[in-house]
Formats: sequence, C-alpha cells, structure tokens
Amino acid sequence: MEEVRHMKYACGQEGCRETRIFLDRGLWFCRRGHQQAGGQQTEEDAGDYGTQGGKVRNLKKDAPEKAPKKFSGVDAYRLFLDAYQLILWKQCHALVNKRDFPSELEHLVRDLWALRLDTYAEKIAKRDDSQPMFFSSQAGSAAEDTGPEMLKPGGKVVQWPRLIDTVALCYLASVLMRLPVSVMDFYQMVLRNDIPYYRVFLHLPPQMKELLPEEFIAILDTTRLLEPERLHNAILDLLLFYNRRFGVQFPPLNTPVLAYRLIKRFALPVDIYPVIKRLQEFLGFTFEWRTESDSHRRKALEKPEHQLITLIVIATKLLFPFDDVQRHPMSTQEPTVQAINWEAWADVQHHFDRRDRSAKRLRKGKEILVNEGDVFTMTSDQLDQYMDWYESSWLDINNRPTGTAADQLVNLFPTGSTSRENRESVPDPEDDEEEAIEAMLHNASRYLRTREVISEVDSDIPRPGSQYARYRYESDLPDAARVFYEVAAKVVGISVSTLVRCVNQAELRINKWLEGQRRIKHFAERSMDVGEDLDVDEMEGLSEQELSGQAG
Repeated sequence: MEEVRHMKYACGQEGCRETRIFLDRGLWFCRRGHQQAGGQQTEEDAGDYGTQGGKVRNLKKDAPEKAPKKFSGVDAYRLFLDAYQLILWKQCHALVNKRDFPSELEHLVRDLWALRLDTYAEKIAKRDDSQPMFFSSQAGSAAEDTGPEMLKPGGKVVQWPRLIDTVALCYLASVLMRLPVSVMDFYQMVLRNDIPYYRVFLHLPPQMKELLPEEFIAILDTTRLLEPERLHNAILDLLLFYNRRFGVQFPPLNTPVLAYRLIKRFALPVDIYPVIKRLQEFLGFTFEWRTESDSHRRKALEKPEHQLITLIVIATKLLFPFDDVQRHPMSTQEPTVQAINWEAWADVQHHFDRRDRSAKRLRKGKEILVNEGDVFTMTSDQLDQYMDWYESSWLDINNRPTGTAADQLVNLFPTGSTSRENRESVPDPEDDEEEAIEAMLHNASRYLRTREVISEVDSDIPRPGSQYARYRYESDLPDAARVFYEVAAKVVGISVSTLVRCVNQAELRINKWLEGQRRIKHFAERSMDVGEDLDVDEMEGLSEQELSGQAG
C-alpha cells in the first residue's frame, strides 16, 4: 500500500502547488513526480515489524569540498616564475626534439633566463612590508605592449615577463648561435603548435594550476592570436633589455642563408644577390640591432630583417621593374637579359598560397586560422581534423563539469580516443612548403621572359635601371608592385605600409649618396676646366655631408 503524507508547504517546483507526497525506493516525490529536497529516507522501525508508521529522518548533506587556497604574496610570485620557467623548458625541449635545433640552445635560453630571473629574485628578497612593492600582473593590452625595458634597477614597479617573451627568448638564443632562422619561422612554429604557446596553461601540472592566482593565470593564458609584428617588437624589447641591463652583445643575422631562402621563396632569379650586396655597401647596413637609439622613436628600418627585405625589394625593382617600359641590356652577360611577367608571377604565388584548398586534410598550422565562413566549405574529414585539433589544443578534459545532468550532456560529445574509434585512420599531412617552392621554381618558365639585347650606344634607348619608380605611400603602388609588396610583407611578417616606408627611406639614402657623387664629379670637372686645384679635403667633407643620411 502506497504511503501518502501531507507536507506543510507546497512542492514549489515549476509552479507546482501539490502538498501530498509519497515514498518510492527511499525517496519522497510529490503526486506530480517532483523529487523533494533534503534526501528524505524512511527507516524501518523494529517495533512495528516494518508495516506502517515508518520514521522519516533528514539525512545530513555531504559537506562540499573546499577549493584549494590560492597562493599569495611571495609564494605566488615564486610559483609564477616556476611556471614560466617550466614553459620555457617545454618550448626548448620541443625545438630540440621536434625541430632539430642544436641541444646547446637549451643552455643559452637557461643562461638568458637566469639573468632576468636574478632581477625578480632580488626584488622579492628585499621586499619590506612597510614599503610594499607593486607588481604589474595584468594580461591586458597595456601590459602586453609595455616592454621589459620598463624594469628599472631602482624602480618600485616590476614588469612580469610576458608569454610572448618566451618565444622571443628562444629566438634570441638562436641568434646568438648564428642559426639561419627568421622571426616568421618561430611564428609558424607557434601556429603549427610545434612549440607550446596557445593554451600553454593546460601544459602545467594540476597542482600548480590550482595554487596559482588568477592574475598570474591571465598572463600565461592566451586571449588572442599572436601577430608577427608584435613578435618583432617583443624581440627588440627583450634585446634592448639584455643589452642595457647586462651588456649582452648580439651578433648580426646570418644574412647569406636568409637572403637565399627569401630569394627562393619569391621564386626570383639568383642574379639579384650581387645587387643586394652592392646596395648593402651603399646603405651601410650591417644587419645588427641598433641599441643606442631612443626606444620611444624606433625606426622600422633599424631592424635587421626589415633591412634585408628592403634590399631584396630595391634589387628586384632595379632588375625587374613593375612597369611596361621595354629596357634593353647591352650584352647577354647582364642579369637584366631576363624579364618577369608579373601577372604570371602573381598567378604562381596565388596557386602556392592556395595549395591546401584541394587537399582532403587541413594543412598543419591552418586550424587556428579557420573562421565561421570556412566551415561551410570544409569536408567531413577536415571538420573531424579541426575538432580533434580543438580538443587537444584548447579543451581541459580534467576540468570538465561533473554530475548526473552534466555527464549525460558530455556523453553526447565524446572526446579522446573513443571519438576516433569509427574514424578512418589517416596520417596528418606534412608541411609541404619546400616541395611547393621547388614546384614554383620548376614553373619559372611561365613568368620569365627574355629581353632584346641592343649593343648600340644610343642615349635614347631605355636601359635597365633607368626610369626607376619610387612609391612613397601604399596607395601609390601599381597592381603588379602591390602583389609583390604584399607577398614580401607577409613572408617577413610586417604590414605593407611598413614595407613601403622602409623601402622609401632606403631609396632616399641611395638618392642622397648619388647626389653626393654627382656633386663631387661636378666640382672635379670644373676645377679641371679653370685649371685650379680642388682641395681633396673639401671633396671628402662634401661627400660626408651628403652621406650623413646614410648613417642616420
């Protein structure tokens, strides 16, 4: 017989006004089926032989587990630095084991980090409660844009290391070893997840994550995509910090190998390399970082990789202009015998950029760039690959919600190996960039042309290098030049406007040098006409005055 009782108050769930409840398997429900709170359970009374009149007692609720207490003060500072050091080690380990970097790279990174770690250890050790120390631990744009040179020896504000500084530190270590790697190489490794960066907080031990305060978690967590120009600036910030604080001198870039890689990537004739070397002498580029300049008035042309791409652009404009003027070399030995059809060159570059469109799988590193519009054109295999990447890179499986209702919802979206049981095993596509570049070079006949050679001496015949066009603003670029500038800027990791500004500044320096040479020649010819001896010191002084912009 069903036991029915009346409650003092109505059920109240979802507007239910039922006051009658009944017992079912030790739990009380109202007549409409709503379970009653309190975990009521009936226990049999031995004196009543288990018939009726059972006693109802409220079982005690289990005390909720207390969340672990977060560290604060000096303990939190030390825990954050330990977590940051662990991230650095993981990145170095990935570079050495996955990307075949020399094992000495880890030692250099450790030494550079030890120098910076001493600054924080000194501040923490001398902390006085009567004179509190202020630490900037915000992860917003203001903290990210503030460079480490703000950490002054006698200041009371300590700028914590940013997450982007881990990548910058690995790059500076590779520069010290004279490795032929560029900033974009590290940027691509971050995109492909070859080194941990995005959601790197998931790589930390659980206990460390539980004890680390939220303000430090915000520093280690990523909220937006890494931008190449931000990485360029972060590298310069860190380099200036080590130079001014510890006197570390960084060598110039390994430009011969980097120049060859860029020329090969642009599928240009190798004949422009001697022109690059000649232009370097004119401009006085050493491919070193300038550390004596004012940090608040930095020029883009002072960065070594900006200088290298600037020389490549100017050399390309000299040998293979973007206009339709027919320029004729005087002999077949000149490199300008070849000409480039820039429209066909643009088609080859466009095919190179879209080489993964026809593939059944997403190219590694493209997953993080997928937007809502790409989803409608992706195949089922690409969608599965994207979801697998999202699961492994962004989801924290250990912190997923638990409970009866939560488990039922989570089971609808299985994760881990169980989600791939019924899926065909397809190996991840390898990065075929080198093969695609070789294919572009094999197709050079599609855009290379031969110019007519005219050996006759005639001033009216256009020669290579004549009618050189300069573009002061991005809006001045013609269509052919715009495509080349866009490809060059993307390969180096800067904006088109920055590249236009760098090229224009270098062209102004070359123009000043040429003006100085013409004026020296003019004074020399005039002295010969009037029979006067021109002071050699005067000529040298004039040349230095005209070339002052070269060193500026």
